[in-house]
Amino acid sequence: MDLTITFTDGHQIDVELHDSMNRWAQHVQKISAKYKYSLNKAKSAIDTGKIHNNENFQLNSRDNDKATTVYKVLLDTVGKLETIRPIGFAIPKNFTYDQELLNKLHRYYTDTAAIVDKDTVVFELASRVNYCVHELEHFTNTRNTGYISDLWFHIDDYPIPMECWIDLKDQEEENYKFFNYDYKYPVRLDRSILGKCVLQSFEENDDPNEKDCTGRIGSFGGFFIDTDNKLKDVYLSDKFNIWCNSHGMTVNELPLEFVIGHVKNFSDEPKSYKDKILDKLNFKVPSSIG
Repeated sequence: MDLTITFTDGHQIDVELHDSMNRWAQHVQKISAKYKYSLNKAKSAIDTGKIHNNENFQLNSRDNDKATTVYKVLLDTVGKLETIRPIGFAIPKNFTYDQELLNKLHRYYTDTAAIVDKDTVVFELASRVNYCVHELEHFTNTRNTGYISDLWFHIDDYPIPMECWIDLKDQEEENYKFFNYDYKYPVRLDRSILGKCVLQSFEENDDPNEKDCTGRIGSFGGFFIDTDNKLKDVYLSDKFNIWCNSHGMTVNELPLEFVIGHVKNFSDEPKSYKDKILDKLNFKVPSSIG
């Protein structure tokens, strides 16, 4: 099964997807016809209450007061949750750059998301806590160095609509096969999951044994294309293995990555694509699927 990714400058990337990803490919083909896909276009989901040109003002990394602004949104959200589903622990009035606190808040979100209806006020507020956590963790000083892929293809909307989610629990074993593949340019599912992946747990110095630290058991349709093999270097590093051992695990016991295929051909230099503008995802899905 093939995927051709085209760009506005006429170049393309040709991907061969694993046969086991037929259902995922059909799903992404469907949602990409409804929602715009983008390349490396991260957005903030934090509603700051500010309006600019009749649109909600979104934060970005250039905002000098970003941490303070996001933390105020977090405090306001926690206050609203107090009477309906309190977080169960105290948080400081000012941001202390504490990654452990953010890990606890993230766990509150995943615990809540697992038991409440997605159309409720509780889920909306808990999700806002989650968004705040992900914005604030960029400012903590206890993070381990992980890996950022050059190419991230994803739904342009954020928060991503829940109809974009596809459950992949029946393929959970794929998360344990990362080292089985020797692709020069692997294609793998992104981090957009209802929890946190192993690499994120490592970056945040969290415990991979926690129930919300999982492999990819579902997908919002996003994926990475790696133009180097530095991710394997991270997983084989002394620091990563020391972290694993400190939690009673080995690297081979963890659901590292969900590889869905590999690049067959770049029509331009691989490193040049990070600055290109995505045109379209073109799937050649077997007609018997769907």
